[in-house]
Amino acid sequence: MNSINYVTEYEYASAALLLVLMALYAARKKFHTETNGLFAALLVCTLISSVMHICTTKMLGHASDYPLWLNYTVNIAYLLAYVSISVIYLVYVSVITKRRNERKADRMIARTCLIVNSVLLLTTPATKLIIYFDSDMNYLHGPLFNILPGIAIFILLYTLIRLVQSRKQLKTIQSISILTFTILSTIATLIQLAYPQQIMGNYVIALSLLMFYISLENPSEYVDSLTNCSNAEAFFITAESFIERKRNFSAAAFCPQGLNYFTELLGLRESGRICAIVADKLKKRLKKSELFYLGNWEFVIISENAEASELAAVIQDFFKDPISMNGIEASVTPYICTLTYPGFVNGAKDIRDAIDYTLKSMKGGKETLMEMTSGSLEAKQRELKVLAAIKQAIKDDSFQMYYQPLYDIKTGSFSSAEALIRMIDKELGFVSPEEFIPLAEANGLIPEIGELSFRSVCRFLKSGKAQKYGIKYIEVNLSVLQCAQEKLGSQLIGIMEEYGIPPEQINFEITETAGLANYDTLLSNMNRLISRGVSFSMDDYGTGFSTANYLITLPTDIVKIDKSILWPAMENNEAFIVLRHTVEMLRSLKKKIVVEGVETAEMVKLLSEIGCDFLQGYYYSKPIPPDAFIMFLSQKASTVQTV
Repeated sequence: MNSINYVTEYEYASAALLLVLMALYAARKKFHTETNGLFAALLVCTLISSVMHICTTKMLGHASDYPLWLNYTVNIAYLLAYVSISVIYLVYVSVITKRRNERKADRMIARTCLIVNSVLLLTTPATKLIIYFDSDMNYLHGPLFNILPGIAIFILLYTLIRLVQSRKQLKTIQSISILTFTILSTIATLIQLAYPQQIMGNYVIALSLLMFYISLENPSEYVDSLTNCSNAEAFFITAESFIERKRNFSAAAFCPQGLNYFTELLGLRESGRICAIVADKLKKRLKKSELFYLGNWEFVIISENAEASELAAVIQDFFKDPISMNGIEASVTPYICTLTYPGFVNGAKDIRDAIDYTLKSMKGGKETLMEMTSGSLEAKQRELKVLAAIKQAIKDDSFQMYYQPLYDIKTGSFSSAEALIRMIDKELGFVSPEEFIPLAEANGLIPEIGELSFRSVCRFLKSGKAQKYGIKYIEVNLSVLQCAQEKLGSQLIGIMEEYGIPPEQINFEITETAGLANYDTLLSNMNRLISRGVSFSMDDYGTGFSTANYLITLPTDIVKIDKSILWPAMENNEAFIVLRHTVEMLRSLKKKIVVEGVETAEMVKLLSEIGCDFLQGYYYSKPIPPDAFIMFLSQKASTVQTV
């Protein structure tokens, strides 16, 4: 073995490249993560392997000139460093792929391989199983020498499997870098086994680490460009790292209310700088704590050294004084939620979900400081399940339309009905519209749901069953988001033509807030639909701004008075006066009047006396499925004929 002429140029090049990389890495601003430490370990381990390998190749030709213990030490150090690279690499890839459930298995395999390698190498002077020197000080491989490269190749192949399993969690450049390292390292190891003089393994690894440095160890990925503080990705990595290592920590998330004042005065782009000002000033007050910007005006502080209550106190004290920018000042109220780990969370996603739900539930309320609880997490998880159910229902077109009849006081019959959407999920069962509609609105899914709902109503009308029993039109709700779409009119007309539905059989319900969203677009859509024969109602009158301007300028034929006006009027004289004058005003404007929430005969009598046109509520029927609605109309028709 001593007579081999080793090509050491690769090792010199490797050592030089690694030294440059280490210098650059040390000088580069970094976000401190577990991958940082593992990358640094890879650099150090590869450099030790290169340097030790240079030493071994120089010493082997003159082994007898050095003490036996020194020969063993240098060779064992080289081999131990070289085989440890693959072990560290496995853990590095395991962390990057973010497969937390599999990480324990990865670490166990890495730990086992490291122990086996270490035991075999450290005992080899006695056992001669890996390497040994004969009586003439010739360097020789022991019977188990090939176990070392075998373990390294096993780890590299195992890492390749992990890469395939986690490819969806990785960016393209990450996958390419990991794949390149794995393949090249395996090839280099095999070449070195076949041709011992070609010692290129460390050089290949050094080149791969250069690729990692450029593509994976990119600090800008963890910094928010607006606030210059750690971003949401950095938050997830930090929290996961603490939880995995079972480190206790505190977290305080907050959302400053009042910064929108700057948006109104300065515009969205310019006012975005206020987040950077808040972050910069607050970071100066934080001691050994990390500030993260999660987006959407939400921040979170994580600390191993401070209690959650202390973090909350720092935030409250910071916002005691007004925030100023460009000569403009605004008083800001922070909504704060806190958490202490260990607790009810099992991962960073749990923390993020609890923050999201808790802060959202606090906005607009009186409470400005709350502790995150398991209830917050459960509520958020419920939201995510409902959102998934909504998306599935859209995909399957499985929403159901129920119909609630409207009683015509003048004719004593049911001449129209309101179509109301319902969602029944296989797992969740019945999900109330009060729960799923706001979620759909917040996630931009309402336009799709609105189209599916209208198609369902058109299919129902196309059957002609309802018209047979005197139904003249169906009321269909339009959301604020739908009303803001410029192509809404064309879309709805196209659907009516597709199903052959006369426009006179449709009445669209809009709310007052639809006009606030985009008045010009709403008016344009309304006029186009009305020109085809469609009519409009103003829904929920009395719950919003109730501006006379919308009553006058929006071309609605019908106004629906909300139950929040009717019910108090049954108990309170002042409320009754409000109801009566509202009806008188609407009649003066020549609007037809529907009152919702009618539940008693007393209500029916009162509303008939003050001049309402239509009544809707549980006194007549709750919203019911199409077949039950037709049955209801049939029974009412039979009753009238009998009488």
